[in-house]
Amino acid sequence: MSTVRTGRGRGPGNAAPGRFAGSEGSAAVQAAGSRRSVPAPLKRAAPAALALWCAACSRPAADAAARDDHSHGGGGIVTRWTDALELFVEYPPHVRDVRGDPWAIHLTWLDGWKPVREGALTLLLRGPGGSREEIAMAAPARPGVYAAAPVLAATGTWRADLTLVAGGAEHAIPVGQLQVFESEDALPHDAEPPPPGLIALSKEEQWSMPFAVALAEKRRIPRTIPAAGEIAAPGGGLAHISTLVAGLIVARATVPNPGDRVRAGQTLALIAPTSIDDSYSRLRADVAAAEREAARAEQLFAAGAVARRRLDHAQHELEVARAAFEALGGTHAGDGEDDADPHLYHLRTPIAGVISERLVAPGQHVGAGTHAFTVVNPETLWLVARVTARNAGEAGGVRGAWFTAEGASRVHRTDRVVSVGSVIDPESRTLPVRLAVANPDGALKVGMLARGHLFVGDEVDGVAVPAAAVLEEDGLAVVYVKVGGEAFRRRVVETGPSDGAWVLVAGGIASGEQVVTTGAYQVRLASLGDAEISDHGHPH
Repeated sequence: MSTVRTGRGRGPGNAAPGRFAGSEGSAAVQAAGSRRSVPAPLKRAAPAALALWCAACSRPAADAAARDDHSHGGGGIVTRWTDALELFVEYPPHVRDVRGDPWAIHLTWLDGWKPVREGALTLLLRGPGGSREEIAMAAPARPGVYAAAPVLAATGTWRADLTLVAGGAEHAIPVGQLQVFESEDALPHDAEPPPPGLIALSKEEQWSMPFAVALAEKRRIPRTIPAAGEIAAPGGGLAHISTLVAGLIVARATVPNPGDRVRAGQTLALIAPTSIDDSYSRLRADVAAAEREAARAEQLFAAGAVARRRLDHAQHELEVARAAFEALGGTHAGDGEDDADPHLYHLRTPIAGVISERLVAPGQHVGAGTHAFTVVNPETLWLVARVTARNAGEAGGVRGAWFTAEGASRVHRTDRVVSVGSVIDPESRTLPVRLAVANPDGALKVGMLARGHLFVGDEVDGVAVPAAAVLEEDGLAVVYVKVGGEAFRRRVVETGPSDGAWVLVAGGIASGEQVVTTGAYQVRLASLGDAEISDHGHPH
C-alpha cells in the first residue's frame, strides 16, 4: 500500500489524502451525530463510503461520527461495502497527465473476513469530455491488495468504478468521484488534525486473525431475569438399573459400554443366579410346574373329566407364579431373546437411551441390589433454573429461556416451561423453574451447570448489537465500532434485555453502525498500544 500524505510534491510518499466527493455511486459518512444509518443487515448492506483524512505525514484516520466527505490535499481514502466484499482504497492526489503514487486497493471477502487472493480487477475512470482510463490487474500484487497508477488526461471531476471477476462471478463496486488538478500549484493546502480517539488496525492485521463485523439494528427483545441452574433428566428420562438376584455376570454375553444406545426392554447383562435360598430358581421352577398343571387341567376339562373350577384354579396359580417370577426380573417362555437362556436372569433397561454408567463386568459376582447400569434418554432434558427470591414474584410469567452450559459458549433456547415451583428453598433462597430443552445432538449433559436468563414480561424496542460485540472493561459495557477500513472507535454503552444472540444497548450506538463481533479484544489491545492513529505515517 502506498503512503498517503499531505503536501504538493509529486515524489513517492508525497501524496495528500482528500476525498471521493458525493455523486452517484458515492455514499455518505455514517455519523453518530446525524444518525445516518445503513438500512440493511451486513450481508445485504448498501455500499458505504468513508473519506479518511489526516494531518501532515500522518497515518490515515477515519471517524464515522465526524463529518461529511472533505477534500484535504487532493487524494483520499474510501471504504465501501457490497453484498460480498469490503473495499478499502487509498489514492494519491492527481495532477493532469502526471503519474503519481499507485492506488492501494484492498479487497476483503465478508464471508470469513479474508483477503481476496485471486481474480482479475478492472479500474475504470471516466472524466470530462469523454476522457477515459482503464487499468486491468490480472491478480493482486499480494493477498488482498491490488495496485494501479492511472494517468488522467483531463482536469476536473472523474468517476471511478471497480469490477472484480473471481470464482466465476462478477462483482461491481462503484467507487465514486475524485478531482484532477491542473498543476502541482493547484493542489489544496488545507489540512486538519484527525479526530481524537480513533483506533487503527491495519487490513493485514485484520486478515491475520479471526475477525468479523455486523450491523447494529432495531429489534424487539423480551425483558428477562437472570437465573443459574443445572441440566437434569426429566421424569422417566433416567434409570438406575440394579440387580434383583445375586449371581455371576455371564462372560459369554455382550455387555454394552458407556455411550452405547439401547432400546427399552433390551437385556444389558445375563446373570447366572447363585443365591443361597435359590429364590430365582425356585420361582422359575414354580412357573414351570404351574404351566404344566394348567395345561393338564385344560386337557381334562376338554375331555369332561374335571369341573370348570379346576381349570380356573390352575390358571390362577399360573398367573400368581408368573407374577412372582417377573417381579424378580424373570420371564416366561415366548419372550423372544430369553428363550435361548431360560435358566439365566436377564437384567433389562426399562427405558431407551444411552448407557451413561456401567458398574459391572463379565465374570463379576454381584449381590442382589447391586447398582449395575445408568441409562439416560438425552433427547429432551430439563433446565432446572434457580430464580432468586427477589425475582420470584415474576417467575409465574416465565415464557422461555436462553442459557449457556459450563465449558461451552453455545447459546441454547427453549420456550417449553414444565413447572414453576411454589416454595422457595430456605437455604439457597431460590425458586426452581423447570424448562424442557431439546438436545438432538447430545451437547447437553445431565449434571452440567448452566447460566442464562428467563423471558418475562413484554418485549422492549431498541437498538441491538450481537452479544459477541459487547466486552466488559473495568465494569463497563464496551462496543468497538468500525468507522472505516482500518479505523475504529470505542463506545461505552448501557446494556438492556438480551435473547442470548442480541443485546439491546442504550447510548453510543446507532442503528446501521458496524460493530466488531469477532476480534473486538484485539481492537481493544490496539487501542492500548501504539496502534492508535497518530502522526507517524501509515506504511503497508
